[in-house]
Amino acid sequence: MQIILFEDYLVGEIRPVTLGRAAFTVGMGGTNLYDLVKRKSLPISYLVREYLREITLRNFSNEPLGRKDLLFLNASLPPSVGILEKVLGQCEKNKAFVAQTDHRVAAAFFPDLDFSFNRVDEISITNFLLAQEYELLEDRFPLINYPFDVIKYNQAYFEDNLQHIKGDYENISSGVYVGKDTKIHPTVCFNSEEGTIIIGDGVSIGPFVYLQGPLYIGSHSRIIERTSIKEFSHIDHTCKVGGEIEASVVESYSNKQHHGFLGHSYVGSWVNMGAGTSNSDLKNTYGKIGIVYRGEVLDTGKQFLGCVIGNYSKTAINTSIFTGKIIGVSSYVYGFVTGNVPSFCNYAKSFGQVTEYYLSSAIRTQERMFARRGIKQEQVHIKLLEDIYQLTRDERMMSTESLFL
Repeated sequence: MQIILFEDYLVGEIRPVTLGRAAFTVGMGGTNLYDLVKRKSLPISYLVREYLREITLRNFSNEPLGRKDLLFLNASLPPSVGILEKVLGQCEKNKAFVAQTDHRVAAAFFPDLDFSFNRVDEISITNFLLAQEYELLEDRFPLINYPFDVIKYNQAYFEDNLQHIKGDYENISSGVYVGKDTKIHPTVCFNSEEGTIIIGDGVSIGPFVYLQGPLYIGSHSRIIERTSIKEFSHIDHTCKVGGEIEASVVESYSNKQHHGFLGHSYVGSWVNMGAGTSNSDLKNTYGKIGIVYRGEVLDTGKQFLGCVIGNYSKTAINTSIFTGKIIGVSSYVYGFVTGNVPSFCNYAKSFGQVTEYYLSSAIRTQERMFARRGIKQEQVHIKLLEDIYQLTRDERMMSTESLFL
């Protein structure tokens, strides 16, 4: 059997999370969908938006089609070992099926399908799958429809996923598993009473750090002294982390080195949070949190919800981000963030200034950031910024009244 991870017609709307990455690469719950599926040792192919194909191939192998027994998994499925096992169990019956969630196909299996990537794209793949002969399953698997769904599903499957992958690491104490060449100061306090703690290869953890499970820290990350990282936190590889973090996802190459609170939030890659930056994840009224998303007011149903920050964005020192706010890609924020921030924007509304952050400046900053990590900026990286800039033009063209609700 061959597995095909496919993006569909709604994946581009999960802004800003999926603006710069394929949906199956979004980290949560200690893994991502691609890496979770890869553990099954089956060939993996994928269908992603055209502008993301080259950058995705840099880190995720796309196997050529070599079989006709095909399992299609929506790239917006949250990574869950339980969901994956259930789908694979259904495939063992060797009968065609489709699992649909609302108007989206979550999973589909065909034991003998004539399929070619040349025939579909992310817009047409859903109709192609629904045009086949199949049994419709009653199962309605969850899908990520909005950016705050990443924060919700990060918690939902965390411990199950860690139990599934902990065998790759050395068990150094009860509930604590560590990779190779990791340095842990003897004063570090582990609390695994309510969840597993996994720490990857080459991680450095300084003095007087508190770690509470379930927790995942990716390879080559650095946790500075006196940091507190609490339950349901997913820190991806090559991050620098300090202060207090709870129930949040921090993607690769992002820095939150200094004091400040990050809670129930999603932070993309190559983000830098200045000293004292904090977000609110609870309303003073203790009520459910609503967000403004794409001009629509949505009830998240969540009492705890922080912020969503896109790739390459930066916060100045002592920035305060209100509950449920969304900051786009490559934006710079200062002071009080009381409304959503579009991509490529200098946001200092509390100081009376909101301006566009020019693409040329974003490209120059990217080159400097990469150099600090020993990475050479290439045309593919520049092109990605250019494409995202064009895709998010509508955010910056909205009127001031509707933009900063």
